[in-house]
Amino acid sequence: MGGLGWARCLDSVADVLRRGAWYQIVDETADGHVVVEVRTRRVRLSRADVRIREQAPDRWSIVVRTGLLRPTLGTPRTSLHTTYAVCPSCHERQEFKGTPKTLTCDRCGVTAGVDWSETC
Repeated sequence: MGGLGWARCLDSVADVLRRGAWYQIVDETADGHVVVEVRTRRVRLSRADVRIREQAPDRWSIVVRTGLLRPTLGTPRTSLHTTYAVCPSCHERQEFKGTPKTLTCDRCGVTAGVDWSETC
């Protein structure tokens, strides 16, 4: 998919967008901002607060939890992981074991490689 590209939040703005998820840029402004669509809502962000890429994501992003650790929604409270993956298609967070080369999303069923080159 072409267009204006894709943006992912830096750690400093992780509360605005889901960490590790890439969002399609729907607009750019002359004052140094980009606008992304998050669940049908437009969110305006400073270019300084996001990483931008041209191509749509095709691999799972790896996120290392920082700060207060909470279980991922739907997992037992006795199970607490410090790392999770984000689906390149639907942005669902998913826990995993080991260092898999591919993952299949429990939510949307997409199977994709895992991007171990960087963590969020």
